[in-house]
Amino acid sequence: MINDYDKFAKERQEQLKKGEKRPHRFIEKPMMRELLPDLTGKKVLMLGCGTGEENILLRAFGTTDIIGIDLSEESIRLAKESYPDCKFMVGDMHKLPFENNSFDFVYSSLAVHYSAEPESVYNEIYRVLNDTGRLLVSVGHPLRWACDEIEINNTKHRIISHGVDNENGEVYGNYNTFAKHDHYFKNGEVLSFYVGSPSFHFKKLKKAGFIIEDFSEGICTEECKYIDYNYWNKYHEIPQFMAFLAKK
Repeated sequence: MINDYDKFAKERQEQLKKGEKRPHRFIEKPMMRELLPDLTGKKVLMLGCGTGEENILLRAFGTTDIIGIDLSEESIRLAKESYPDCKFMVGDMHKLPFENNSFDFVYSSLAVHYSAEPESVYNEIYRVLNDTGRLLVSVGHPLRWACDEIEINNTKHRIISHGVDNENGEVYGNYNTFAKHDHYFKNGEVLSFYVGSPSFHFKKLKKAGFIIEDFSEGICTEECKYIDYNYWNKYHEIPQFMAFLAKK
């Protein structure tokens, strides 16, 4: 079953707590940490909060008022059990159950890209933020997730490329096309998500009313170099994720 968030919620939480998910530990979380502003006294919404681990990072930046929302009932159950000092609820990011101007800050880590209609999510985020509210959102980067997989010298490669000669019109990858992609994990989990270019998300955010303050393409940290050199060697040059910091 594709996107069976409930079935794999417990396993995912355990991996996150142990730091076993390399994309999160060495790329996405450091990227988000660098963009996070001071959250002291801010009311924060964790959008697509999963099992709630993000609250630890957000608290480190000063907030004590956090609400997490996620579509997965099992993820929310685990979040409530693990972090009783936070509020968690099941809900749809396309129709948030909050009044206008309810939050000072919205934090969304690798959740918006599960939507086929990110513009509707950005519109909802804009609605629930107050007049000085800000958003930090991360999504998949097309240089990683919009590649085609081909075999060269009996070795599989992910590439975005095209034929050099005009006569060769073969194209690999779809960097500029907003499209659905499936990712298969060794444990049997299958996640289906949507990948768009940086300019695609920039335009959707701008159309929703946001002003982009900062942008980052995640770079694998030096720490990873000494733990998994091959992983670091790939992803300190090729970004897996990107993040936008925006304000109303």
